[in-house]
Amino acid sequence: MKKPQVFVLLLGLMISACAPVAQVPSSENATSKATLPVIVQPTLTASPDAASLYSLEALASREYGQGELTIEYPWHNEKEFTRYYITYDSDGLIIHGFVNIPKGKGPFPVVIALHGYISASEYETLDYSTRYADAIAQNGYIVLHPNMRNFPPSDSPGRIRDFQAGYVIDVLNLLAYVRKEAGQKGSLFENADLSRMGIWGHSLGGGVALRVTNLVPEIKAAVLYGAVSQRYTNDSAGFNVYDLTATDAAFSVHHGTADTTIDVSWSKRLCEQFEEAGREHECFFYEDAPHTFLRQGNDDPLLIRRTVDFFNRLLKTR
Repeated sequence: MKKPQVFVLLLGLMISACAPVAQVPSSENATSKATLPVIVQPTLTASPDAASLYSLEALASREYGQGELTIEYPWHNEKEFTRYYITYDSDGLIIHGFVNIPKGKGPFPVVIALHGYISASEYETLDYSTRYADAIAQNGYIVLHPNMRNFPPSDSPGRIRDFQAGYVIDVLNLLAYVRKEAGQKGSLFENADLSRMGIWGHSLGGGVALRVTNLVPEIKAAVLYGAVSQRYTNDSAGFNVYDLTATDAAFSVHHGTADTTIDVSWSKRLCEQFEEAGREHECFFYEDAPHTFLRQGNDDPLLIRRTVDFFNRLLKTR
């Protein structure tokens, strides 16, 4: 992939009873306004010449970061991190979002956090995935959380059958700007260590994360939570959507058995695919849990603890 140019285990794994529980966000503003995913399937239209536009090879050959990233303002000052509101250019679109920057000297590993599908009339920048982005940041990670295209207030070019390529492009453009600024004295990303990267994605965001791992070799750990993993496949597309044999990332899969939005069989099949591809992975299935665990008893803090433990093991101890 061309370098960006401008500013930018398994089921039976036991968790020890004495293991520390990862802290959950302290910001009432973030959690009280969190929006839960709405179960709506968008209408898509087919696009011509899909392989030349949306395949892994096509995405790898593009330029990214052809614009600017703006730190609009500090948004929330938490005990362990500061949240900043950002906007940036992504192929002519203005994408909104936030970044969480831990307090301290660093350097800090970087985690990309990707939200799932929510109806545009319901979406908020501090959506339900803020809880997870904050918990990760509290444990010493810079977290990048874009509002991907079509999710207000980001621009919406309309939904097409692009195999999630537009969302992938939004992620890679953001990362290009961060790469430009990483290590520069006085930059918000001065203490960003891009040699140690992770990605977290729920539902639609999980499907996007699968694609991004193939395009960002520095990503060593990927958490896939109720992921859209079997809708856009190489077989259905007729080209490479993702290639599980062509990444060094380890994967942590989480899915509720009572999910009525993304069937749990998708993640079970994904775990089989990781096994077949020889990828390091762990898989957790949460009995009677729905598509989103927020406000669902013990499942949500357990997911957070497992997520932080996974990132710590892959990004802090290797």
